[in-house]
Amino acid sequence: MTWFIPIFLIIYALLHLYVYARLIKQSVKNRALKILTLGMLFLGFSSPFLWRYADTNLGPHMAYITALSGLLWVGFLFYKVFFTFLLDFYKGFVLFSKRFLGINPLPLPSPRISLFLVLILSLTFSAYSYYETLNLKVERHTIHTEKLPKDVKSVKILHISDLHLGPVMGMDKIMPVLEIYQREKPHIVVSTGDLVDGNMKNKIHLARALAQMDPPFGKYAVLGNHEYYRGVEQAVEFTKSAGFRLLRGDSFHIEELNITMVGIDDDDCKIFRKCVGTLSDLELLQKHRKDSFLVYLKHKPRLEKGAHRLFDLMLSGHTHGGIYYPVGRFILTKMFISDRGFHRIDDSFLYISKGVGTGGPPMRLFSHPDVAIIELVNRRR
Repeated sequence: MTWFIPIFLIIYALLHLYVYARLIKQSVKNRALKILTLGMLFLGFSSPFLWRYADTNLGPHMAYITALSGLLWVGFLFYKVFFTFLLDFYKGFVLFSKRFLGINPLPLPSPRISLFLVLILSLTFSAYSYYETLNLKVERHTIHTEKLPKDVKSVKILHISDLHLGPVMGMDKIMPVLEIYQREKPHIVVSTGDLVDGNMKNKIHLARALAQMDPPFGKYAVLGNHEYYRGVEQAVEFTKSAGFRLLRGDSFHIEELNITMVGIDDDDCKIFRKCVGTLSDLELLQKHRKDSFLVYLKHKPRLEKGAHRLFDLMLSGHTHGGIYYPVGRFILTKMFISDRGFHRIDDSFLYISKGVGTGGPPMRLFSHPDVAIIELVNRRR
């Protein structure tokens, strides 16, 4: 992590400078307005420091306002950079055509019109992206198996992931999950990491809210990468206070259902030297009996070769569907098994959640938040 922070700050600073140089400097001529704009850009650049300080030292309401404002700025900046780059590309194409081809009927917008276009597009996409985070979807999938006991007709699993509870994500993310739980009445609830993402001091009310989910065959969880960033000890305490059995390189066999829940720490634990249990998919999965229905909980949807033959169902998160659909579709699918959805790998199944919350700006683009209802149906009945 020592290299990540300076690299992030350098890139973040360059994005602000790019917007100023290519958009603000050319279109804002009034001196006072230019100084004000520079002040806003500096405040935007400082926002990660401000919300980190507020989350650690100020009350929950001030931390919420500071973090939400800063994160919305980050998302807004992303769109400003993107649309400024598109506008620069368009201008370059026009100038190239005129100079080397001698023809181009396309107009070149003035600096002020360019600023107006970028701001309108950025605000519009930011507003829609925030709206999309508020619309939690329920994904439903069915798996037929012969491994359930004869007297068990079906088992319903509620899979949640990536709530990112902290200074911004709170009861607004928990309440929709509770409503789905109460409506669906699942037999098992699982959380596949990044439940916690921030200072959880004075957040016991969130753990108590999650503890209202009390399915008959238990709640199981693993740690994601974000649990390590602000202190894994508080994340472990919070997860247990919320009523989850935390699986860290170990398992729990549900005798009545003949289901074995297996969980593993996220591999980012190695950075902080906080790993518990084995970090090998093969070593962990090979320990378990083959006649039970094995559910493997792992935050990142990544597997060692051949490991898929050792479980029946793997549940993961982490990707958020890329947050922005093109990121998931064209980048994350190269890094992980996939960026979202339900997949069959030979005789095994995998579901990758897009998550309930967001780890950065509360914005999504064509990657709605989701929870999954996975129903295991007994073939022998």
